[in-house]
Amino acid sequence: MRTTRHIHSCIFFAFLAGVLFLGSAVQTRLQAQTTLLDTAQMSALQTYTSLDEAVKNADKVQKLDLSGLQMEEFPASILKLSNLVVLILDANRIKSIPPAIAKLKHLQLLSANANLLESFPRDVTKLAQLQILQLGRNTIPALPTDIGLLTELRFLNLQSNVLTAIPAELGKCTKLVHLDISNNQLSSLPTELGQATLLEYLDASRNRISILGAELGSWSLLQALMLEGNQLKKLPPELAKLVKLKRLELGTNQMEELPVEIGKLAELQSLRIFGNALLVLPSEIGKLVNLAVLDLNGNPITALPSEISNLTALQILNLGSCKITELPAGIGNLARLEKLQLTGNQLAKLPADIGKLVNLQSLTLNGNSLIALPNEIGNLTKLTNLNLSNNRLTTVPPEIGRFVNLQTLILTRNQLAALPPDMSKLSSLQKLYLGDNKLTSLPSSISALTDLQEINVSKNRELSKLPDMIRMTRLRKLDLLETKVSKPDIDLLLKLLPQTTEVKYSDQ
Repeated sequence: MRTTRHIHSCIFFAFLAGVLFLGSAVQTRLQAQTTLLDTAQMSALQTYTSLDEAVKNADKVQKLDLSGLQMEEFPASILKLSNLVVLILDANRIKSIPPAIAKLKHLQLLSANANLLESFPRDVTKLAQLQILQLGRNTIPALPTDIGLLTELRFLNLQSNVLTAIPAELGKCTKLVHLDISNNQLSSLPTELGQATLLEYLDASRNRISILGAELGSWSLLQALMLEGNQLKKLPPELAKLVKLKRLELGTNQMEELPVEIGKLAELQSLRIFGNALLVLPSEIGKLVNLAVLDLNGNPITALPSEISNLTALQILNLGSCKITELPAGIGNLARLEKLQLTGNQLAKLPADIGKLVNLQSLTLNGNSLIALPNEIGNLTKLTNLNLSNNRLTTVPPEIGRFVNLQTLILTRNQLAALPPDMSKLSSLQKLYLGDNKLTSLPSSISALTDLQEINVSKNRELSKLPDMIRMTRLRKLDLLETKVSKPDIDLLLKLLPQTTEVKYSDQ
């Protein structure tokens, strides 16, 4: 148990080290004036995991980790540890922290995540040196106005409580760098929070926030802003001031447009706006030259601006469940793209430029209206996953044989009557789904696919013969439902491939 908690503590402090402090010069000056420790120093303190042992060495103990012990009460003997700097009580069943906590005047980190706290321990606000306070995953309904007394506070985690409001006094915590108030019942943020101008990380996702005010512009050092799962319809123009922002999460809100100020976020690397009501994207999105992730899944967008071709750093583009009818010709400029999600759109064809996406590893096009694929698709030789199900394909180009890294190929529910012999070149293929087509046979060359583990050819109602499959020694699953493959042929196959343990077929 001691080793497990020690590892947990090390991971915790390593994470905090990247988000809490403001630069070596400021930190050096701060330490010269006070006895505050940085996170590396806290992590290096000797950790006691036995309360009895700690009490025996009361004057020496600076760090106590009692996490995961299922304690139902705050142990009073902790108060004997007058030099305590770090106290971790995570994953217990504690319902309250006593007022006497104020006696631990040297405490700089208090963590009581995942307990049963029913109220904010008000006397914690008397801990003048407290820098890190973690009370996530409790049932705290409100914060006291006294929270503004924690003037050294840098890291505050209140996620997954039942907070309905944040007091204006939190803005007095002007050294705050990291604030997590996600998964509560907040309808707004106080304007005074704008006084916390050193904020670098703000997670207010999964609340009921419907509007953000001008305070947003005060957080010019902000690097991560998470607002997923709220009721936002728009963002204020002060968004333009977040020039250091790298991550912006806006999924599942009610946004109908993105402000043109989005183009000012030149450092942005990840933008997720899935599940909103966007009809168009502003052309200014093309200025996000450092963007690596763009998630627009589930918006009624019909077209992409041509400026999307400027996003040359993009690695993941999710356009699933939109209403896109065609891809812009400049799509080929996104040469670093590794994952392209186009599920559930209205595409009838793909541009030849798609063949320029030579680093693409995953391409999902299921649920469109494709009747053919361009030959240039064969250039995507790094593909490991290709999903073309639920389209209108009648043929597959022989260039598919160039997909030597392909592991999963899904062609279910098309109108394929035959497959090209070049299928035999898919030497890495493990899963092949061909169900619900018009196949009458499979090419004999498919027997070369010795890495295949799953084959589904169900609902090809005229399919009566299978090629020689004796070399497919890794085959585990074979679905022949609603085909005309005979029972004797299936029995022979099972004798030749005893490792194929899951076979589905219709009684003849």
